Amino acid sequence: MEIIDNINNVLGFFANFIGVFSAIFAGGAWYQAWKLKRDLLEDTKRKNSYVEVKLRLTGGNTEIQLPVELRREILTRSELLGYLGMLPMKEKGKRYSLEYLSKREFSRKINQLAASKKESELIIPCSKEELAQFDVELTDIS
Repeated sequence: MEIIDNINNVLGFFANFIGVFSAIFAGGAWYQAWKLKRDLLEDTKRKNSYVEVKLRLTGGNTEIQLPVELRREILTRSELLGYLGMLPMKEKGKRYSLEYLSKREFSRKINQLAASKKESELIIPCSKEELAQFDVELTDIS
């Protein structure tokens, strides 16, 4: 009888151990699932936020704001250049030229904005001549 009681005690210990281990494992799995859902929702919210794009006179107080807001998810170099190409030009049929767009700083800024949670404005510095090529109303920001 004593041997059977000892075996039952050992089996009971392992059953309790497995139960506690299962509860801890289930709690950990639930936490990881909750964390993943939270992160996915946060990432979706970030991707669906908007970025304003402005062409601003270097060292001045004049700017052009693009008439669209780009969702952060589609903020790419090609998408942005396409929207800039939609701005009306003073010389019809001519393509715009902005020196900043060929600099490494521009691609870094786009990548930074795409990954950012809070920053929501892309300012493209322009010379007077670069701003003057567009047939749009300039905004005074002073």
